[in-house]
Amino acid sequence: MELIKWWMLAGILGIVLFMVVSRSVVKPLRWMWRGVMYSVIGGVVLLVVNWIGTFFGFTIAINPITATITGALGLPGLAYLIAVQFFLI
Repeated sequence: MELIKWWMLAGILGIVLFMVVSRSVVKPLRWMWRGVMYSVIGGVVLLVVNWIGTFFGFTIAINPITATITGALGLPGLAYLIAVQFFLI
């Protein structure tokens, strides 16, 4: 629990530092919004893949990391997660 507090503090300080360096509040907030939206879209795509994959006995865990990979990288990220699921897990 103590480690989570430090990470949250480091994240908040990083955001504040980024806002000071960029001299803007709008740009960092826009980037954060895009990151959140990409993660949400990635989660929805993983949900659809899992829904279709249940017919074949195939699922990918939906968590913030896999959703961000899928959302940020798109189809190559999804292909990567599928390959890891098939060959490594």
